[in-house]
Amino acid sequence: MGFKKELLPFFLMLILIMPYGYYFAGKQVYDTVAHTNTDCWGNFDQNTPEQFAPLRNEVPLNESTKSENITSNIMEGLSEYWWPGYENATIEVEDEDLFLSAWYLRQNDSMPWVIFVHGIRGCKSGGELMISSGMLANAGFNVISFDLRDHGESSIDDNRVSGGQDEWKDVVAVFDWLVEEQGAEPDDIGLFGTSMGAGTVAIAFSLDDRMQSVWLDSGYSDMGKIVVEELEFQGLPTFLGPAGIFAGKISAGQNLVEYYPLEAASEIGDRHMYVVHGNQDKRVRLHHGEEMCEIALENGQEGNVECWFEDSVIRYDVGKGMDSDEHVSLMLTHTDDYETRLVDFFTRSLI
Repeated sequence: MGFKKELLPFFLMLILIMPYGYYFAGKQVYDTVAHTNTDCWGNFDQNTPEQFAPLRNEVPLNESTKSENITSNIMEGLSEYWWPGYENATIEVEDEDLFLSAWYLRQNDSMPWVIFVHGIRGCKSGGELMISSGMLANAGFNVISFDLRDHGESSIDDNRVSGGQDEWKDVVAVFDWLVEEQGAEPDDIGLFGTSMGAGTVAIAFSLDDRMQSVWLDSGYSDMGKIVVEELEFQGLPTFLGPAGIFAGKISAGQNLVEYYPLEAASEIGDRHMYVVHGNQDKRVRLHHGEEMCEIALENGQEGNVECWFEDSVIRYDVGKGMDSDEHVSLMLTHTDDYETRLVDFFTRSLI
C-alpha cells in the first residue's frame, strides 16, 4: 500500500503533463507538414508563360543526357506550349485583405476560361501548369494561372498551407474576377488542379455549384488519410497525425479536416469531372484517385465523369546518378494522350 502511495505523485504528474506533451509533439508535426515555400521548388525566377521548362529537383529535364520515358515533343518541342502575349493581374480575396498574383491569356471572347491551380509549395510558374495551360491555349481557350496564398508572389497569410481548407477561397476569388472583370459566364469557366491544387479545386467545386467542370490530376480525396500519409512521406511518426490535426486547431485555428475533396464526387450532380492519376504515385497514393472516381461515377450523370489511371514513371539524371518521379507525371510520359484528353474534356464540358 505504501508503495502505491509513493507512486501516486508520479502518476498524477504524468496525467498532468501528458496533454502538454501530446500538444507539443503535434505542434512539431503541424509546423513541419504545413510549412510553405515561396520559391516554387526553384521555378519561381525561371519560368514565365513565354518561356518555361518543367523541373525535377531543380534540374531541367531537357538538360539531362540520361532522361528516360520522356516523350520527345515535350523535351525537344517544349516551345509549342509557351503562350506569349500574357498579361499580369492582381486579384483580391474578398474580406481577407489578401491579393493573388496571376498570369492570364485572353485570346477569344467566344471561348471558355480554365483556371489552373498548383500544388503544395508550388506556384503559377510550375512546369505542370505551364504545359497543361499551353495545351488549352493552343486549342483556343482562355487560361489563367495564379499563386495561391502563401505561395509565389501572392500575399502571405500565415506562412502555412492548409491543404485546401483556406485556399479554396482563392479559387472562388479568381472565378469571381473572371466573371466580374473579364465578362466570363460562370458556365464557361473550368477548373484544373494538380496535387494539393486538385484537392483545393475539388473543395471549391463541392462548395460552389456555379463551377461546372473540373480536372483533377494526382489529387487527394480524404483529408484524414493524406495527413497521415504526408507524415510517412516526410519520415515522421504516423501515429502523431491526430496530434498534428489537434495542434493545428489550437495553435493556428486551422481545421485540416473541415472539408474533404471527396465531397466533390458526391455533390457532382449534372456537372463534369475528370480524374487522372499515375499508378506508381508515391506522393499522393493511387487510392485517392480511385476513390474519387468511384464515388463520382456513382453520383454523376452518365458520360459526365471520366477517369484515367496509367503507369507513369519519370527517370532523370540529377548529376549524382538517376532519380525518379511518379507524381503529376502523366503529362510528361503520355503527352499526346494527355493533351487530347484535356482538350476534349473541356471542349465537351464547357463549349
